[in-house]
Amino acid sequence: MALPVLAERDRLRVAPRPPGRAVRAAWAIAIGVTVTAAWLAVIGYRALAGGHELWSAVRDAQGRMAGPILVLVVAGVFIAERRWPAVPRPALARAHIVDATYLLLFALIGPLVTLLNTGFAVEVERHAGFLILGRLPLVPQLVAVALILVGMDAMNWAAHVANHRSASLWRFHALHHSQEDMNVFTTFRTHPLSHASYLPAMLPALVLGASGTAPAAALIAYGCLVTLPHANLRWTFGPIGRILVSPAYHRVHHASGMRPMNFGFVLVCWDRLAGCAMDPVAGDPVATGIAGRPVPIEQAGASGMARVVAAQLVQPFRAGEAMGARP
Repeated sequence: MALPVLAERDRLRVAPRPPGRAVRAAWAIAIGVTVTAAWLAVIGYRALAGGHELWSAVRDAQGRMAGPILVLVVAGVFIAERRWPAVPRPALARAHIVDATYLLLFALIGPLVTLLNTGFAVEVERHAGFLILGRLPLVPQLVAVALILVGMDAMNWAAHVANHRSASLWRFHALHHSQEDMNVFTTFRTHPLSHASYLPAMLPALVLGASGTAPAAALIAYGCLVTLPHANLRWTFGPIGRILVSPAYHRVHHASGMRPMNFGFVLVCWDRLAGCAMDPVAGDPVATGIAGRPVPIEQAGASGMARVVAAQLVQPFRAGEAMGARP
């Protein structure tokens, strides 16, 4: 699906490189995010190790994050991309291999995410315990679980917007937007430290936890719905696309050189409420990536893919480099 012709005011002109002071400030705050993430991970480790729950928590988290169901869904979508591609690509395209490497990394960093989540929960309970509600007698458990999942999606949307608005968070999020050959594996093309910016998505579960706990199956289903929009497919989901984020809808968000739109993870309603939703229309798929290629990408040369991935992960910590205009 392609974008409709936009008015000139809706087009994003590539901004000039930020002045050195702004780049250094964004870099310094990004280092602060890194230190904070490490601090939360240490707190999480102490809490889990002290309660002898470390390995069981890691095992459960890896099952939710990159378990067999998610892998089967990704494999099925990858097969669908071969049959109905939005943009035809070889199965072993460099983009697929690099993004699949990030899927492997995603599975391996499960312990880190578990420690981050635990450390965040401990600090919320310690310093903001007033946010945590007791059992709500008039709210059935099923309703509480639905509120948790919807609230989690809303917080993910807000964090996603922040990743675009903040120059410091964008240093990590730019890697995700650098992909010029989007595919189902692009979901996992994420800097490990980007997970820290999405920790507030845990708040609904912490606040309403006494009234209900989202089952693992619901969280796995949510993860699958988050994965599908990055697929190299023309699917719009028809009428359901007015509610759920489709591949065609999310491709608009990854459009190169356009004003940022369509930040939703699973639900479209947050974009519509914020006035930043744009429905795709028929035509050739829009080009994706970041204008100027400020992040090393596999399409730019013949470098080994392991070297490309390493350069991408190190890029946010290069103090003197801007990360391009934030789409």
